[in-house]
Amino acid sequence: MHSPTQNHVAGFSLSLVAAMLWGFLPVAIKELLAGMDATTIIWYRFLVAGVVLFGWLAYKNTLPPLMRVDSRTRWFMFIAALCLCSNYFLFSYSLNFVNGETSEAVIQLTTLFLILGGVLVYKEPFVGIQKFGTLLIVIGLLLFFNDRLVELASFDNEETIGVMIVVVAAITWTAYALLQKKLLRTFSSVQILFLIYVVSILILLPFISPGSLLQFTRLQIWLLVFCCINTLIAYGCFAEAMNIWDASKVSATLALAPLFTIGSLKLVVIFNPDYEFSDRLGFLALGGALLLVIGSVLTALMPALKQRRLDAAAKAAASAE
Repeated sequence: MHSPTQNHVAGFSLSLVAAMLWGFLPVAIKELLAGMDATTIIWYRFLVAGVVLFGWLAYKNTLPPLMRVDSRTRWFMFIAALCLCSNYFLFSYSLNFVNGETSEAVIQLTTLFLILGGVLVYKEPFVGIQKFGTLLIVIGLLLFFNDRLVELASFDNEETIGVMIVVVAAITWTAYALLQKKLLRTFSSVQILFLIYVVSILILLPFISPGSLLQFTRLQIWLLVFCCINTLIAYGCFAEAMNIWDASKVSATLALAPLFTIGSLKLVVIFNPDYEFSDRLGFLALGGALLLVIGSVLTALMPALKQRRLDAAAKAAASAE
């Protein structure tokens, strides 16, 4: 269904910016992990984003009325906060074991998990082309890891541990997204993110090491600033794109994120051949990554295309009467 305020150019542009930022994120976090633990990196990201959103919501006089909603909604909010906080932590922590290309490829499972979650929880349809897209995602993952399948079969392998952590991160993000669908009946997307950031800041506080910031190089400081700004801008672009464009088209555009990760790391390796945080993907693995993206785009777009065909058929039938 189309929103009356559809803006295709702006919607695509905002979605593409979000995809780019999320694509570059694992590259920056991988560098930061050399001097700061994943928990502290995430805490700084949440802190900056939370402060900025608090100022924005206070200025607009739209701070979320959490205490005026029922306890069920508050529990949903708390669980959603735990899920998104876990997703941020697990994705960042996985980069201790795998490089950016691998993390971004595996996190594409969120597309598949979200569709399956929608089918199970909200009884949404799972059409034939989506099943084909799911098959492409599976084949794409197998091709992406074509030369590492034997190693991944062993749980003594660090990369296997990293991949499993990313899979769990994808599951926690899916749980957050499914809960957000319920929460949007009560709060705006910005209010939900603000509450999640506040809860996450408090949960992570006992486990952080903020003093490690003092040991950072100038490059690492700028990378941390980028990660903090990334949290704000990427989610801001995502939220606005969802307001002015079809959700399925936004999701399809976001599926391009792994291409930005792989492309940026390929560029880094060209200028710095000794760069250690890259998987140096071969053509078969790159083809697998492309299939992952195509499969994600297909599974995300199909509901909108099917609805468009149904609307056109209904309109034609009404005109014929």
